Amino acid sequence: MLKVHPDRPALAEDMAPDALDRYYWYMAELVAYCREAGLPSSGQKHEVVERVRAHLAERPQPSSKPRAARQVKAPARSLPPGGPRKLALDQPVGPDYKCDAETRAFFESEIGPHFHFTAHLQRYRRNHVGAPLTYGDLAREWVAEFERRKDKNYKSTLMHTWEYNNFVRAYLADKPRNAGKTMKDAAAAWNAVRQSCGPRDYASSIARASPEVES
Repeated sequence: MLKVHPDRPALAEDMAPDALDRYYWYMAELVAYCREAGLPSSGQKHEVVERVRAHLAERPQPSSKPRAARQVKAPARSLPPGGPRKLALDQPVGPDYKCDAETRAFFESEIGPHFHFTAHLQRYRRNHVGAPLTYGDLAREWVAEFERRKDKNYKSTLMHTWEYNNFVRAYLADKPRNAGKTMKDAAAAWNAVRQSCGPRDYASSIARASPEVES
């Protein structure tokens, strides 16, 4: 692994949850934490980060093993003996919503076998305001996003935890500063920012560098 900030704490159960935002974490580190804590380790990085954040917020004692054992008993992607739980398009999406095999089976039955969980659907669910969100709303939004992606000019919004992609996209789009720069230059700039403490987006890196430029 490449270098990270020298003051970055160890990813352990007694770490403050906000350290997940202040420092950069490799996917391998997050997955290792989940496995050690008995948490599901599958999914995209933003999903694993949120899983670790929730676990850290509960402040379990390092010596406490019952929770880990309880989590391991139920494989994350397996269906219960009775098959999928009964979901319906008009059913409200509650706080216990899960991107699990049961929910996937429901959406596949409504949308088709090409359904798969996406970062966009997660973002849509979490940012929804107004009338109570239903599983039908999620299904319709998934299909709408699926159709939008057929347009070659469509550019999706990147999740905040896809930090490298966000940074590189913004770096190359900043023509006044980076005209003529290449992906290699953008990657080198990211590697420097990745070792920082605090926000790692491109705008924040420019703001931090401004005083040095002016002096």
